[in-house]
This record gives sequence, structure tokens and C-alpha cells, in this order.
Amino acid sequence: MRFYLRTFGCQMNELDSELVAQKLRESGFVETSSPSKAELIIVNTCAVRQKAEERAKKYIWDWKRKNKTIIAIGCVAQVFSDELRRMGADLVFGPRSYDNLPRVLSELKVGCVPKGVFSDGEMAITFSDISLKREVSKKRFSAFITIQEGCDKVCTFCIVPKTRGREISRPPDKILKEAKILEEQGVVEITLLGQNVDSYYHKGTDFADLLKLLDESTSFKRIRFTTSHPADINYKVVKVIANSKRITHWIHLPLQAGSTTILREMKRFYTKEEFVELAKMIRREIPDVTISTDIMVGYPGETDQDFQDTLDVVESVEFDNAYTFIYSKRPGTPAALRQDQVPREVAGKRLRVLIDVVNRKMMKRRKLMLGNTFELLIEGASRKDREWSKGKTKGNITCVVPGRFKPGTFLDVKIVDIRGLTPVGEPIDVLDSVGVNT
Repeated sequence: MRFYLRTFGCQMNELDSELVAQKLRESGFVETSSPSKAELIIVNTCAVRQKAEERAKKYIWDWKRKNKTIIAIGCVAQVFSDELRRMGADLVFGPRSYDNLPRVLSELKVGCVPKGVFSDGEMAITFSDISLKREVSKKRFSAFITIQEGCDKVCTFCIVPKTRGREISRPPDKILKEAKILEEQGVVEITLLGQNVDSYYHKGTDFADLLKLLDESTSFKRIRFTTSHPADINYKVVKVIANSKRITHWIHLPLQAGSTTILREMKRFYTKEEFVELAKMIRREIPDVTISTDIMVGYPGETDQDFQDTLDVVESVEFDNAYTFIYSKRPGTPAALRQDQVPREVAGKRLRVLIDVVNRKMMKRRKLMLGNTFELLIEGASRKDREWSKGKTKGNITCVVPGRFKPGTFLDVKIVDIRGLTPVGEPIDVLDSVGVNT
């Protein structure tokens, strides 16, 4: 039976999809690159953002109208299974029941699909032995590794604890074993994933210890991680990064809001002043660090002064990248029940102001790159011009360079221009290239 897998949402969903697909292939299913040629369409859904949830639902509806068998998995499947069934999903699997997928699907006959919802289980598929048998494509030079799943935080706007459950930290020996497997297959960059990587802890090993272990025991060119929580990242972690050989100098530090009042109501457990001081400490210890963030506007009860506090933090910290968005209600969260919702038009105006300030500060940071040399890891052709290539610096800044280079190539470039907010590099030297094709 042929299947097609479509993924919506975060990097953790991308990794889940990779492991689900591998497990199905091992069970005799055949993956196809076209949904029209598949007997089964598997849709990995995301509930963190309303837009991603709506896109997944529309995708399910569109293909069900074409009489396809639809399997819905992921975060929306975990908490809104009945709604997905109404949209046309034949089977629904939450993240903690993926190990049931091959067994249930192997019992299917095309045109005769049992209806069911599977949402219970002890662990996500990423913690099963499937991740210790990973086979990445020969064209892959970068891979994800889950180190921790679930979240014990109680942020009032977030649905993740309902979809991913309580925190589970993976044993460090299994993480290292998976890293070695990827290393042997030619992967040169890994990204450690977790809802809150800084809370990683397993039998005496904390996140800083894990980073040091991977830095000293592997030969990857780059080790990244995401996502940090401002209330949990500590000086020990920062010092390990500063002294490491392989851990990139990039930290994603979600601000969410700059007002201490709003942060308290969000249950983020840090203040405006503490966040700014944290960012200053990180830049002091890692002078070439890049800091990216998430910022929302329009959280219930947000006043003009609260919004100004957010702008103050942006002015002070000067983020290198920022994902900005309007707060959206997530069903079942405390924030969704509040009566003081901010009108959409007010939130929209604030977002436009925020984007202007963020971009101005980003441009200031980008100009610091002019005339300097950076090592790029080429990811592929530029979206706007196939005769140019794009790649990322160690600080996770996307740059473009003239010429066509293989994905996986390490390239020294001198930054000679800034177009929009994208640095333009002039190739100096090809440092290395892994065996992948354009």
C-alpha cells in the first residue's frame, strides 16, 4: 500500500514525520512523492498556531473529497480528534500513539477502513528504538535529534502540554548513540529538539552536561538546539556554548511579550528586566552570538503601555531574527477564556509597528556583518535565483552567494552587501563538501 505524508508545523513534527515514514517503510508500505498516487494520505498536524491548524484541516478536507483514505496524526489529532473526524479523517493518532500506526494500517484494506482514534501511549515514536535505526537520505547533511519531549510549563496561551504531555528527557547514552549513527551516515550538522531544552535532566545529567558530552564525543561540524526558555537557560549552559568546538553561537530565546504584567499573566516566570539582563549576559559571554526570538502582540488585556514595554525590549536587546505574530486563541487554554480579548484591528496595528522596529534593529545587526568573513553551510539554491546559492552562518543567519554549490558544502564568504535583510556573500574558499547532489 502506498502512502504520502504531509507535514505542518514545527521541527519536532518534521522529525516525527521522518520516523513515522521510516517505520511504515520497514513494515512494507511504499512512500510516494505524490498524494494523487497514494492509497493513504497521512497528515501531520500542528495546533500551536491557528493558521497551521486551519491549513491542515483544509488539506484533509480537500483530499477526502477526492475519496482518499486520510490518516491524521500530530498535535491537532491529540486534542481535536472529533473535529478531524468531521473534516474527513478516517483514523486519528496522537503523538503518543505513533507506535500503533504500522499495526493498525497493516490491517487496512483499501476501501474498507475501520474508524478509530488512538491518542494514548507512554512515549512518542521519537523515544522508541526506531530512532536508533535511522537511515537518512544520501542527500541529507543535517538532521534533528529529539532530546526531550513534552512541557511542564503552564503558559496560559499554549496548548503544547495538552498535545505533547509532561516532560520526558531521553537518556544521554541513547542520544549519543543516535548521534553516532547519524555521524556515520555523513551528517555534518545536528539540531537538538525539545519543547524546552533547558529543562533537560536525566539521572544527574542536565542540559549543559549533555551539550558538553556531544561537543566532546562527536565530530559534527555544527551542533544546534531549540527551543530555550528564558526562565530556565542558565550561566552553565552559556559557558559550555562559549567554550565549545561544535555548538553554534545561536540561541533562540522566545520573549513572547516585554511587559512584566503580561509576562506574569502568561505565567512565563521572568520579568522584562530579567530578560534584558539575560540577553546582555549571553552577549557578554559569547560576543559573536546571534539571538532570535518569538514575540506576540494582542495577548488578552494588553494595553498600549504593555505594548510599549515590548518595543523597549526590542530596542534594548536588538534581536538578530524575530518571529512576530498576533495572539490567537487556542481552545482549552486559560487565555482563550478571558473576556478582555484585544480587538483584531488593534493587534494588527501593533504588529505592523513591531515589525518596523524589529527590522530596523535587525538591519543594524546585519550591517555589522559587512566586510567580515563567515563560514556558510550551503542549503541549496536561492529561492529568487537558481544561479545563486543560500546557506546559513554558524549564527543561523541566511546568506546568499553567486554560483551553484552542492548542499552540504562549507564555504567561506565575505559579506559585501545587504539586500532587504539578507546578507550577500562573495565566495572566498570552499572548505568542504559532503556527498550530496543539487
